[in-house]
Amino acid sequence: MKVKIYPDVVFRTPKFSYKSSLFECWEELKVAISISSDAFYETIRDVKAEELNSLPPKVLFTIWKYFNRAKFRSTPYGTFAGFSILNKAFNNTELQVVVKEQQIVHEFIDWPYKNTLTFSLKDLLKNNCLLFTNSSYYFTTTSIRYIACTDGLFELAEIDKDDFVIEILEKCLKPINVNELIERLNISAERIDEVFSLLEDMLSLQLLLSNSDPNIIGDDYFQRIGLVSHVDFPKYLIAEREVISGGIDEKLLHGIPGLINLMQHILPIDGRDALKQFINKFMKKFEQKEVPLSLALDPEMGIGYDELEQAGGEDDFIAQFYGKQNKKKEDLTDKVKDNFKKLFKPAGFSSKEVIRLEKLGIHLSDKPATIPNSFSMLMSVADDLICVDQTGGSTANALSGRFTMANHKVYQHCNNISNLEQSANPDILFFDVAYMVETNVDNINRRKLVYSKQLSILNFDTSADPLTLDDIMLSVQGDEVILRSKRLNKRIVPRMASAYNYSRSDLSVFRLLCDLQHQNIQTNLSLFIENLFPELEYYPKVQYQNIVLSQQKWQVKKASLIGLSAAECSAYLSKIGVSKHFKAGLSDQTLCFERDNSMDIEAFIQYMQKQSTVYLEEVILPESSIVIDEKGKPYLAQFILNIYHQEKIYDGFEQSDQSKTNVKQVFPPGKEWLYFEIYCHQQRSDALLGGPIAYFLDAHKLQIKSWFFIRYNENGYHLRLRFLLNDEKDGQELTTALANYLEQDLSTGLVSDLQLRTYKRETHRYGNDLIEDVEKHFATDSEFVLSLLETQPEANNKYKMCADLVEKVQNSALFENNVFANVIRIMSDSFNDEHNLEPADFKKINAQYQIYRKADAVDFNENQENAFEQFGLSFINVLKACNDTRRIQLFSDLLHMHVNRLFNKDQRTHEMIIYYFLLKDVQRRNALSSN
Repeated sequence: MKVKIYPDVVFRTPKFSYKSSLFECWEELKVAISISSDAFYETIRDVKAEELNSLPPKVLFTIWKYFNRAKFRSTPYGTFAGFSILNKAFNNTELQVVVKEQQIVHEFIDWPYKNTLTFSLKDLLKNNCLLFTNSSYYFTTTSIRYIACTDGLFELAEIDKDDFVIEILEKCLKPINVNELIERLNISAERIDEVFSLLEDMLSLQLLLSNSDPNIIGDDYFQRIGLVSHVDFPKYLIAEREVISGGIDEKLLHGIPGLINLMQHILPIDGRDALKQFINKFMKKFEQKEVPLSLALDPEMGIGYDELEQAGGEDDFIAQFYGKQNKKKEDLTDKVKDNFKKLFKPAGFSSKEVIRLEKLGIHLSDKPATIPNSFSMLMSVADDLICVDQTGGSTANALSGRFTMANHKVYQHCNNISNLEQSANPDILFFDVAYMVETNVDNINRRKLVYSKQLSILNFDTSADPLTLDDIMLSVQGDEVILRSKRLNKRIVPRMASAYNYSRSDLSVFRLLCDLQHQNIQTNLSLFIENLFPELEYYPKVQYQNIVLSQQKWQVKKASLIGLSAAECSAYLSKIGVSKHFKAGLSDQTLCFERDNSMDIEAFIQYMQKQSTVYLEEVILPESSIVIDEKGKPYLAQFILNIYHQEKIYDGFEQSDQSKTNVKQVFPPGKEWLYFEIYCHQQRSDALLGGPIAYFLDAHKLQIKSWFFIRYNENGYHLRLRFLLNDEKDGQELTTALANYLEQDLSTGLVSDLQLRTYKRETHRYGNDLIEDVEKHFATDSEFVLSLLETQPEANNKYKMCADLVEKVQNSALFENNVFANVIRIMSDSFNDEHNLEPADFKKINAQYQIYRKADAVDFNENQENAFEQFGLSFINVLKACNDTRRIQLFSDLLHMHVNRLFNKDQRTHEMIIYYFLLKDVQRRNALSSN
């Protein structure tokens, strides 16, 4: 996976040069403070620069903090920092970027102002407004459920099901004018008032949105509704600095591809616990089915997500513990720790040492983690060093998206990134998620649409062809959640072109969509040694070539500073090795201090009053800054370096065109399919199949057209028996008969329970067109396995049967040899990974393979021979009945179900061994044919 650095760069600079003095910047700083805090500005508005030192310590400390962020912190906030974009940034001739000192300030109406706007619903409808469905709706037996939001809290709302309401919702899935809606509904003149009243109710209930409702993505909401900013309106500001000239020396970045490759091999994928639990619960409830997304997340009819449906529970204290008993804490750092253990000493790390990753001889995993098609490295340059703050993200657009509102070049830049991601994955569609609820932080969510599709959650939608929640279907394929648009019949994958911290949200659908951005890909490529070895007093610098991944850090306790003067504090910091410049704080809330500057140390002492223990981090100030203004003043710039690759990371998923659309899906008890669950110990199941069940089948063969069984382990091990009756009227008689055959086992407790169930066909797995053929094949499979119970063959004999079956399939010419061999290899690798096999395990399996190879051929009796021939022929015929694109998946599904029947326990482990032996057979045949 070859990564490249994208040629255009967005970077951010603080308002002032880091060499500026407070005295010379005072008047400008006051203006910036006035925008940020009216209250504090009133305190200092008349203060002159020469009066600063006479201010009360608390006031002076607050001023110092504002000035500190305006020199050292590049995160945009008001006018305290600004962004720039540099096209074709990298070359080998230029070493500096020149920007304008003066900022361009882009003004928008502050997002919270929307809460002051009121609209008459009657007037909106009379004025032919646009209407747009709240597409989160779905149906219960008697009601329509949908997501609503009141005072920033989401709730699952419900109204009685009504055909006319449903018709309106369906016609408003794209924004539509009221008059056009009335025309499409074919409403007579005398019913207009009645319909307007209904539409008004639907708007007030949030079942419908109007174009007066906010949109967080696309055209600016306030401009769209014709609200022009004026001096009295609260403002949201984005500051920008134009680039005059210059570029970045590309030699500085030569180590980045190697670093990314190393991180891919040493960092495990950070699987989201909530997503893992969701997959497990979904498989138990829905198995292979594809269901509407909203239904899957319904707390009653579905499974919810991350226990968020408990948020409004009766007992807040108990609610915080919901689901924790099922969460297995996985220490994702264990593998990384192993690579660093040789560096770890009982006394910790020694001061001034540098850990150089390229010289460690780190053990690399066999497979690199899959990484997103684009992601960002947030970094600065200090002379010949690259200093990395963080690396990762599911898309490079996450950090740059907020600036699309202010600059067309950034908008085009983000469009280019999304096009790059899309072209690498042509079988799927990416979509951005429009979400808002936290009025005070939603400014950072405002952005242009940079993906081809958009899903709006309780937002008005200004895109040309909106995705809607009611259109999204969800299934689990393997260990992966798949979303599909019914209308487009295409897999869709969420992306958020926003740095919003989505874990703050309690809306289950939003949390799921955001977690899916990270599914099965490594989106965190940062390495922080303090996360591996917490609570040390000192951490050394971690570096790869010229790239600093983690700076030196020193632990300082408040207790060590009590009573110290500024000079004594400075001496103490110097004694423990703290660098000349250091910072304290977290993320973008840091403050930078100079160890030998008395004003800074006074500020540091004040800062520590509210702390107990902090880590101070080294700050490297460059000798020659890479970014200067036209006057030559240097700035501490932070670059959003976008890294990308063009390999495909997502496969498509389409529902096949199934010719039999009228196939019956559900058979309650009393219909032609009779379905029982027999709960017993797994080692008892074969005795039941070969005994009472076989006797039952023989006694009632004239009444049973077909039958099959499956072994299952949900809510306790059990056999699932399904009988297709010649006459559904015989159902009661056969139920009584089976109960009689099992009565003795039930009375002794060998069978713990017998249940009559509704049979729901797995048409989502096998398709409407194939389900009946698959059921007949399962019957043939079940008859063959039942015949084996006469002789109870050993595991190696069963493995050979599977190998013989696979050889029949291979000889049928349904697959090209190389394709078939590749399928066996992929399946074998997948099962090996699932079982976390280590070298010692492979050694044991290879030894068992030698025993397997030397074992005698399977010795069938005549009954078994005939049953096996019928089974093999049935297996091939079902594969022939489907097209090439479905055949590979169907092969693995049918073999999986055969192994399920063949072994009464540990089926997935047996399946792993079978694929491993099949792969060894393939490799052996290939080696012999090449000689």
